[in-house]
Amino acid sequence: MSRESKQPPAKGKKTAKSAEPSRSGKTGTKDGASRPARGSKAGPSSRSTGRTRQRVRPMLTSRAAILALVVCAIALTLAYPLREYVAQRAQVAQLQEERERMEDNVAYLEQRSEELSDDEYVEREARTRLHYRYPDETAYIVVRPEAETGPEHDEEPDEPWFTTLWESVLQADDPRGSG
Repeated sequence: MSRESKQPPAKGKKTAKSAEPSRSGKTGTKDGASRPARGSKAGPSSRSTGRTRQRVRPMLTSRAAILALVVCAIALTLAYPLREYVAQRAQVAQLQEERERMEDNVAYLEQRSEELSDDEYVEREARTRLHYRYPDETAYIVVRPEAETGPEHDEEPDEPWFTTLWESVLQADDPRGSG
């Protein structure tokens, strides 16, 4: 605020608020002389203090410093909960995917249970996979000629005998039969 607005108006003089513009568009004074409107920058002599040079404002005021400090405090206060929120959302998404996989697995196992409860299916699987036959049936297994002819070269094996032995033990212990 300027110095003029802090002082009470003198008696008999018009204040800037009560002054009405005349027909010429200038503010009225006692003697009718024109002067620039309040707030206009007419030059260094228009100030009532008589100073010719303006005061330089600092780049960082105390209000700006306090505001920056408050914004930083809010950001630091919200950082940890926001990080936890994002981590929990990722965990929820992962658990939903796992739930979908489990539901698919349950559906497969229910279908498999229904198949195994059917006697015809069990008999068909026993005949094809385990080569079971009834006592009055004769089973024939066809051996392909390509399977009989193996590698006929007499080279030294790539790995020692105990490694081959251990792999065969592992294959025999594997319940799935893969290997």
